[in-house]
Amino acid sequence: MKSGNMQDTPGIEKKIRGYLFGSACGDALGRTVEHLTLEQIKEKYGKKGILEVPPNSPWTDDTQLMLVLARGLLRGAELEIPELMDNIAEELVLWLDEPDLGAGATSTGAALKLRGGAHWSESAIMSKTCGSLMRVGIIGFIYRNNPEKLVEAALLSGRITHSHTVSDAASIAGAYAVKLALDGLEPGEMYEPLLNVTERISQEFTNALKDSYEIAYSGTEDENALKQLGQGWYADETFALAYFCTLRYPNDYRKAVQTAVNITGDSDSVGSVAGGILGAKLGIEAIPVSWIEALREREKLEEMVGPLLEKYYLVSEDKIRS
Repeated sequence: MKSGNMQDTPGIEKKIRGYLFGSACGDALGRTVEHLTLEQIKEKYGKKGILEVPPNSPWTDDTQLMLVLARGLLRGAELEIPELMDNIAEELVLWLDEPDLGAGATSTGAALKLRGGAHWSESAIMSKTCGSLMRVGIIGFIYRNNPEKLVEAALLSGRITHSHTVSDAASIAGAYAVKLALDGLEPGEMYEPLLNVTERISQEFTNALKDSYEIAYSGTEDENALKQLGQGWYADETFALAYFCTLRYPNDYRKAVQTAVNITGDSDSVGSVAGGILGAKLGIEAIPVSWIEALREREKLEEMVGPLLEKYYLVSEDKIRS
C-alpha cells in the first residue's frame, strides 16, 4: 500500500510518460531545424514552419543526456547528495561511449575530465550554455515531494558540467518547473515560485525570467516576442523561450512546442524544455500519438517508466518517514 501521494499512481504514471515523451518529441521536432534561421525554416516548411515530427526521427543529446541523468538517479536518488553525484558522474563517463548525437563542447569536455580522474566537484567548465538545463527536468519528477533536495540535486548535477551562475539558476528552474507542473500549477502560477528559488543566484537569469513572463502577457505576437527573448544558446534564454511558449499555450502541447522550435536558434533544446514542462502538466494524452510513433527509439523511454516510478515512490516515502 502506497502512502502520501502514492494513491495517485495512474495520474503520476501518465505524467512521467508525458514528461519523457513530451521532452523527447520537442527535441526531435526541433532537431530537424536547429541550424536553420526562421526564414530558412519557413522557406522549407511553409509560413507556419515545421509542424510535425518526421517519421523515424532520432532525438539529440538533449534527450540522451536526460536519460544519462535518469540512470544516475535510478542508481541512487535515495542516497545523500555526494553519493548521488558520484553515480551521475559515473554515468556521464559511460555516456562518452554512446553515439554522438550532437553534444556540446561543455558537456563532452567535462565528461572527459571525469574520465581522466577529475572529481565531479572539479570537472565543470565555465559556460552558461544550456546543457545542464536540458537534462535536468527528470530531477523535478524524482524529487517532486522533496523540494529542498530537488534544488540541491539540480544545482550540483548541473555543476558537474557547467560552471556559471546562469547555468546554476537555469538548472534549478528547469527541475522546479517540472515539479510545479506535476503539482498542477498553471504556467502563469509558476512565476513566483520560480523567481523565489532562483532570483538570488543570477541577475541575468532573473531578468530573462521576468522578460519571459511580461512579454507573454503583452500584445506582442509570437515571432517578435521570441526574437526579443534571444536564440536559446545560453541557458537563461533557453528557459525564457520555453517558459514563454508554455505561458502562451498552457493547455496546448502541440502548439506550444511548434512555437518553441520555429525560431532562429537552439530549436531542439527550447522544444525539449517546453515539451517536458507541458508534458508533465498535461500528461501523455496531450502529446500527438503520431509524434510519439515517429520517435525512432521510443521503446527506450517506455523502458524507463516503471523504474522511475519505483524510484519516485521510494524517495517520496523516505521523505514522509523523515
